[in-house]
Amino acid sequence: MDNSRDVFFLSQALDLAKIRRGFCAPNPSVGAVIVQEGEIVATGYHMAAGQPHAEIDALQKLKQSLPESTVYSSLEPCCHWGKTPPCTDALIKAGVKRVVYGFQDPNPKVAGKGEAALVAAGIQCQHLPLPAIDDFYASYRHWQQTHKPFITAKIAMTLDGKIATKDSQPIQITGKELKEFTHRERKNSDAILTTIKTILYDDPELNARIQEDTIAKPLYILDSDLNFPPQAKVFKTATSLTIFHAKSASINRQQELSALGIRCVPLDESHPLTSEQVEKGKPTYLNLNQAIEAIGKDGVHDLWVEAGGICFSALVKQNLVQRALIYIAPWTLGEGLPAFPADFDLRLRRIHWQPYGNDVLCAINW
Repeated sequence: MDNSRDVFFLSQALDLAKIRRGFCAPNPSVGAVIVQEGEIVATGYHMAAGQPHAEIDALQKLKQSLPESTVYSSLEPCCHWGKTPPCTDALIKAGVKRVVYGFQDPNPKVAGKGEAALVAAGIQCQHLPLPAIDDFYASYRHWQQTHKPFITAKIAMTLDGKIATKDSQPIQITGKELKEFTHRERKNSDAILTTIKTILYDDPELNARIQEDTIAKPLYILDSDLNFPPQAKVFKTATSLTIFHAKSASINRQQELSALGIRCVPLDESHPLTSEQVEKGKPTYLNLNQAIEAIGKDGVHDLWVEAGGICFSALVKQNLVQRALIYIAPWTLGEGLPAFPADFDLRLRRIHWQPYGNDVLCAINW
């Protein structure tokens, strides 16, 4: 059976879903097209949580009822009340003839039930899996199954494995092509995670700057001792700030930063410190798993991590990363801050190499 036409229209629905990726959490981003006699007569996509879903958005754009139409949706239509009414009810009321969707919703309130509701109403319904759609919803599936965000961790280094000068001063490592890639990835993520060390040494903006657009994102910061400086750029460039800190952080600092959104998480017991080490200022490490769980509870599906080698390697060691991106520039620094601790063992699995200008991106998937 030739389903090339269905594949084509379903791919159009996916393109629409991509428009609002990174802006719909805790809902997934969804796209939909309505087809009548082989022509697209309406399109829609989910703008944000609490706003009409893609199928509703498309139906609202129709100027007249089209009972012989087919609706293509990147995700199985929902069949339950949330902040908005069920999409299945609207599709049934509109009298559409057929629904084709690309990904079965892993939400137990919907999984298979959306299709069943449509079939019970006499609407032809088909699940047509496409690899591109499966990939698109990998983070949503991961979040539904684990209640944790799908983590992409990025780090940039020179050919000899350095990420900064020996005194931790930041340097521009890669070219404009990977810089543009980074901004696109930030845009498509629901939130960004970094460390206080990155804030103090780099003072980054950590927003997405694409052509003439500047897009702010929610930002999480790992900051055991609450050393966050109020003059940091992210104070103005993030849509929200959440700072994870240790119980031992100064009470005064907790009071000073409470308006920003601070959360206490336990220290990582795998890094026990003696009182002498604490007195010497040895850094304490927060329990990353609990911090990540808290971010997942906020409804974040896609979390972009931009920090140094210690955070990067710790996330990988604790199996919290689903995708690691290593940017490699074709020049050496000599003396400098190494990308990874000496005991870091990165066991590579599925690896994809891709050139970006003069640099190369090593993508590792677990």
